[in-house]
Amino acid sequence: GDRTTAGSYDAAPTGGGDRTPIADLPADAPMPEARRYAYRAFDRQCVIADARLMSRPRPDLWRIHGDRQLYLTGLLTSALGDGPALVACAEIPDLHHFSGRGAKDAIPLYRNAEASAANILPGLLEALSQAHNCPVSAEDFVAYAYGVLAHPGFTARYAAELETRELRLPLTKDAALFAELRAVGTRLLFLHTYAARFQRQEGPPRIPPGMAKCVKAVPGDAADYPDAFDHDIATRTLRVGEGAFAPVAAEICEFQVSGLPVLRSWLRFRLRQGAGRKSSPLDDIRPQRWMAAFTNELLELLWVLEATLALQPEQAHLLDVVVAGDCLLAADLPPVPEALRKPPKPKMEGAALL
Repeated sequence: GDRTTAGSYDAAPTGGGDRTPIADLPADAPMPEARRYAYRAFDRQCVIADARLMSRPRPDLWRIHGDRQLYLTGLLTSALGDGPALVACAEIPDLHHFSGRGAKDAIPLYRNAEASAANILPGLLEALSQAHNCPVSAEDFVAYAYGVLAHPGFTARYAAELETRELRLPLTKDAALFAELRAVGTRLLFLHTYAARFQRQEGPPRIPPGMAKCVKAVPGDAADYPDAFDHDIATRTLRVGEGAFAPVAAEICEFQVSGLPVLRSWLRFRLRQGAGRKSSPLDDIRPQRWMAAFTNELLELLWVLEATLALQPEQAHLLDVVVAGDCLLAADLPPVPEALRKPPKPKMEGAALL
């Protein structure tokens, strides 16, 4: 895109790194760090974290990334398709993360890496705390918002309005109802970040096993690298090459985020030929075999989708209760300061971001 091997650019995505042009690096130069990032909804891949290799490194996001950071992605100013209105991730999201079609709307929960400056309208948490007669934290709020918005019942209910209006969040004044949706949202955020955020149980973070099992291992040799997959509705079996996973309900295979078929997209990128556009010979550098890590990650994805689908009826019911009850109005809240509509400036030593 906007990089050349002879150009001088900061290596660190946050800026301030080595500016040596790639063309001038010695053959034994150390390998840059490979980092996980949120490539598509529910799909984590890896990127070489060197801004000399990135057309648009988005340093504002890298700069505020931290162990408590959470990102919500969506189509906030254009029409949504079927599925949830938002998707969460714990890793820095790709431009196309939400639905594979340039959903550049990424909302971090915090405006700094230390998670001390919430990316929330000043006064909103105080208004909610007063309405509910109990403290409401930034994480409480984002969990509630996710419980309300992250299911297809919301987009179906407001399909006509969402064609011409920005995404709106109904804010209940009922403290008990807020707590119910916060609990659902907390569970979903734990699942959708693959246990990286909002953990509420003891022990190492892990996705609770669901019903799906690997009933026949996918061969790990190069000759049998899967080049296709299919789903048998009658037996509820997902076949990946010579391997098989069951039981896998049809609803899991059909789960989508505004036109992005989550499971199919995940699998296509891991087949022999891969997926997506090819722009250079670098795209041909791919795994030569199916790895055990692919099987483990596929099972986690199946379990996450199982649990997500199980929560959707409760979310739809609670949304009905929220909109039928008393809600805070936009007029009850202060206007958004213009500075908060822009990315935070780089933090100076000893100074606050806001």
